[in-house]
Amino acid sequence: MKKIVLVRHCHAEGQHKDTPLTNLGVNQARRLAEYLEKEELFPKKVITSPYMRAVETIRPYARKHDVKIERDPRLQERILSDEPVDDWMAVVKESFEDPNYKLPGGESATDALKRFKTVIDEVNEDDEPVILVTHGNLLGLYLHEINPDYNFGDWQVLKNPDVFIVHIDGDHREVNHVW
Repeated sequence: MKKIVLVRHCHAEGQHKDTPLTNLGVNQARRLAEYLEKEELFPKKVITSPYMRAVETIRPYARKHDVKIERDPRLQERILSDEPVDDWMAVVKESFEDPNYKLPGGESATDALKRFKTVIDEVNEDDEPVILVTHGNLLGLYLHEINPDYNFGDWQVLKNPDVFIVHIDGDHREVNHVW
């Protein structure tokens, strides 16, 4: 059985890929490291979105425990469009209702979820537990796939950070919201 710890990044200053954590986010990252230790979630592998806010989220833990941080672009935030989007919340909401909906130059929920799941599929049980650090929209889409009752409203109340543990046994997936 695979055990994967899914982490939404800590509080950041914005949405750009090079956006750092805020002072609050830096403190959250330290508390996250303490939480992972207290819960004895000692990963053999840490894989993160290449975005700065995701890397900085797990850095305090990785440094303390001498765990290499692997950056994987398949965990980066979903691309809604190659143009600025005025009402991006409406796009995200539509994605929960129609997973194939996408704007020009953007990814559909189906496309984004497909790339995300390739990372999960590559996790070997010998590597577990594995920590994956990603972004809210991608995390929400995966939670919706596991539990179709998980919806846009649930996504809206995700926190920074947020932590879920997923147990995967063949086609069976079980999720626990632990943070």
